[in-house]
Amino acid sequence: MRSSNESLDQLNLSLGTKIRTLRNEKNLKITELAEMTGLTSSMISQLERALLSPSIATLKKVCEALGIPLSYLFEEAEQGPSQADAGAFTPFHLETYLKMFPPVNLENMSPVVHEENRKFLSPGKGIRFYLLNPNLAGPIEFIYNEYDPGANTGQYSHPGSECGLILSGELLVEIKDKTYVLKQGDSITFNSSDLHLKRNDGDVVCTCVWANVPPWF
Repeated sequence: MRSSNESLDQLNLSLGTKIRTLRNEKNLKITELAEMTGLTSSMISQLERALLSPSIATLKKVCEALGIPLSYLFEEAEQGPSQADAGAFTPFHLETYLKMFPPVNLENMSPVVHEENRKFLSPGKGIRFYLLNPNLAGPIEFIYNEYDPGANTGQYSHPGSECGLILSGELLVEIKDKTYVLKQGDSITFNSSDLHLKRNDGDVVCTCVWANVPPWF
């Protein structure tokens, strides 16, 4: 029986092979596909070479650019001579991909977390994180953040992806060499593996909520 890691590696190889084959069939360069999807050329290259595990959102962008449904990437590929040069496709389905993520297990806990019962973490001066999940026995982490004026996380990175929503105040988010200033109501999504930092340059506390996959609280 294959381990989860081996299965995921095979899935990533299958996805990358299909995407590269379709891109070549449409006579698209990696740079052209990158421009069409809003992804970087480096990410497209790594995706085709199975060097990263893409999110569903990333795969949707690629599928839209290539004019195919998302389900195509997870369908059993027909084996034939025409595919020999591109490499054999491993049969995977969306269900297989989703099985890589553990289900929520509340362990007999209430699904509700009252404000006074939130788990607390302060990763730096003037920064407060509150866990909104009952526990971390699941595929996603949901946290409430507070950044005092002048608070700065410094640059860091961790596996996975994240998205955040600003509830009040402003927050500067720097991802690699790009800087974004988020105001109330703004949201952002990016790969957590990219070097990033968060800083409050305003004069009021910034409050926001973030989701991380996988959890790292």
